[in-house]
Amino acid sequence: MYHLKILQLVGIKEYKENHYLQIHVLLDQVETLYWKVDQETADILQAVTDFTKGYYYRLTFQTYMEKSIVTRTQLEESLNLEFTCSREYREQLAVLKQVESLVDMKQLDFISSELESEPEREKKQKVELPKSENPAPARRKRKPSWVLATALTIIFAIIFTYTGHSILTKALAQPEKVASEHELVEKETAPVKEKVEPKPETIILEENITIEEEPAIPFFKLADGTSHGIEEGKVALTFDDGPSQFTDEIIDILKESNAGGTFFLIGSNVNKFPENAAYIHQNGYSIGTHSMNHINFASSGVAAQQEELVQSINLIESIIGEEIKLFRPPFGKMNGTTEQVTNDLGQRIVLWNNDPRDWQSRDSKKIIQHIKSTEVSGSIILLHETEATLDALPEIIAYLQEQDLEIVTLR
Repeated sequence: MYHLKILQLVGIKEYKENHYLQIHVLLDQVETLYWKVDQETADILQAVTDFTKGYYYRLTFQTYMEKSIVTRTQLEESLNLEFTCSREYREQLAVLKQVESLVDMKQLDFISSELESEPEREKKQKVELPKSENPAPARRKRKPSWVLATALTIIFAIIFTYTGHSILTKALAQPEKVASEHELVEKETAPVKEKVEPKPETIILEENITIEEEPAIPFFKLADGTSHGIEEGKVALTFDDGPSQFTDEIIDILKESNAGGTFFLIGSNVNKFPENAAYIHQNGYSIGTHSMNHINFASSGVAAQQEELVQSINLIESIIGEEIKLFRPPFGKMNGTTEQVTNDLGQRIVLWNNDPRDWQSRDSKKIIQHIKSTEVSGSIILLHETEATLDALPEIIAYLQEQDLEIVTLR
């Protein structure tokens, strides 16, 4: 099972001539741990961080050359701070990326629950991990226990609010803080959404043994460069501008019909709905970036385009633990440097050839009518995460399947 994993940097400590990063780890639960690093990396991180001003710092799992990134967030502002790190730090980060539980993490020889001396550290048992730096992500299967999932959702809702920094840190520092009347009313009146469980396929084996499996989501692998459509007999439903309050319901409808889907997320919205971004990935659907702040790339320079892409890519990757390879430019607009920038970052540009203009009409009937009146075989359909699109989606899927079209996820 894949767990969300976030490393929040809350301090840098020196103890008995060793250097440690104090981190809040969100994995299967939240715990404060100490990560022993080399002095050079600790000194550089100390220089780029300031823990006295209420910033929220998140260590990303991505490295390139001899550098990595720590993301600083406060209110609605987010800034990626690049820092030089040692080979030892990069190797340790690769190991942390693969760990699947706090129990395993705490057995690593460079991780401890409290500051300790070298003789004490040598007594710890080392964990043997796969050598591959890019393990294939496991499909998330729904567990009978919904308690853990609910608990994690609540934790994420607390950590990533509209303030953009960790309320978890504030809660630890101010345990007696009382929720406002507005917060209490909002919690009491928030509707509880019921998930739609897909019907699993049943495989019958010899000796009357049966195994239930979730049906595989059909996918289509895009070529490098820019794509506007796909091969005949297939159709791709793509959803822009999320994540949103509608994301989970869209996913559930797609799963119920064994239909593919691809989601292009805006970084600023990922900060608001991180658990919804994670839900897309956990259910096997593809995620691409739609930039950090939905800027017009056609009127933006190289530096601005790079910043928009790198920030959004690092943010999404820190939540789902998997590389982002798809990019859809906002408004579908680009200039002469966009392809070079995206190529340098290893991105495939995904445009479309069927636009129901759901963002404009906000009318489910008009969205459905457009799709029924156009050629849909081989098309990439542009949709957005709106209530009207959500309402239209079941009938759209039914119509496409009646045309004997395979609804695919783009990769």
